[in-house]
Amino acid sequence: MRLFYAVNFEEEIRDRLCGVIRGLRPCCEGGRFTRPENLHLTLVFLGECPPGRLAAAKEALAAVDAGPFVLRIGGMGCFRRQGGDLYWAGVERTPALLQVYRQLCAALRGRGFRLEARAYRPHLTLVRQAVLKEGCDRGAFTVPAMKMQVRKISLMRSDRTASGPVYTELAAQRLGEGAKE
Repeated sequence: MRLFYAVNFEEEIRDRLCGVIRGLRPCCEGGRFTRPENLHLTLVFLGECPPGRLAAAKEALAAVDAGPFVLRIGGMGCFRRQGGDLYWAGVERTPALLQVYRQLCAALRGRGFRLEARAYRPHLTLVRQAVLKEGCDRGAFTVPAMKMQVRKISLMRSDRTASGPVYTELAAQRLGEGAKE
């Protein structure tokens, strides 16, 4: 099973991000746009894990001991890719966000998980494999500043389907309470 840890968004944030996506659609040829229910901030991507490792993945989540924090979103960027670009909304690398990320990574490594070596670049994927139509200016797109109080983080499963990925929450850790949902 494909696993990752995430911050899932409140409806208000999802709605605002969907407005940005609606603005992008007419200017893109092709592209796989993130569905509203799939908008999230990935904290750590584990990838394929055998079912026997699920308990350890849940234990790592429960080991995170941090308080609620404010997630700040704004600005738009692009990762250039062959076959189409990935457009994303920016996320501020606040000390509180990095604390949660580091605690989670330490808990995972302590349980034998191998993690990506590259630096953590928090972002929210809006569209993959997008090619801007001629005459559309990437600089014209923006993600307005928004913020959200993060009160929990989640262990998610990603299932690939014909209509795109389906994400399911397997476990959650409330921040500041030290209790797992």
